[in-house]
Amino acid sequence: MLNTPVSRAPTAALLALPVAYGLFLLMSSLIDVKEVTLVKTPPRILDAITPQLPDTLDEIRKRPKPQPLDAAIKPPPPPQISTTQATIDLPVIRISGGGPTSLPTHVTMPTIAPVVVSSRGYQVIRPPLPVYPSQAATRGISGSCSVAFAIDPRGKPYKVSATCTDPVFKSEAERSVLKAEFAPQLVDGRFVSVTGLEYPLDFKLAE
Repeated sequence: MLNTPVSRAPTAALLALPVAYGLFLLMSSLIDVKEVTLVKTPPRILDAITPQLPDTLDEIRKRPKPQPLDAAIKPPPPPQISTTQATIDLPVIRISGGGPTSLPTHVTMPTIAPVVVSSRGYQVIRPPLPVYPSQAATRGISGSCSVAFAIDPRGKPYKVSATCTDPVFKSEAERSVLKAEFAPQLVDGRFVSVTGLEYPLDFKLAE
């Protein structure tokens, strides 16, 4: 009889009705409403709104005014410049002789030739700092590269080309050489380009 939803719904409602009514009676007994009576208080009348000033202000007002100081004494006048002619006779300096009237014709000026300042080869200021490729580290590959490059008169590397045992190291080897810093080569006091350079790089995993 109670296996169908149509028959279970009325039965559940009849069972829940006494429980709901019992809870309602229990909550009504717990709630106690008392009437609150307000007590009327007499109004207060303020004698003065502005507070009285303390006596210290009156004492400050009664202080005597400061007297002005005496005038400063004027400084003495500057000394007057005398316009009378001095009576001291100074000796007159006389220089005898004179400069040469002619120069010898056999004197020749020396010939100034260019002076060689210095010469030196290129120098490595900051060597290449390659980063181990993540693909090679994951596969456990080690290798080496020979990076060919050139240096311009400013010390910047260009024409960078790497030859590696595994292509996975090529891009990182070229990038590290491009980021390196070099001092350019100096020949007879002038910076020149250097070509045909090679830089070896080894990629090895730590054991």
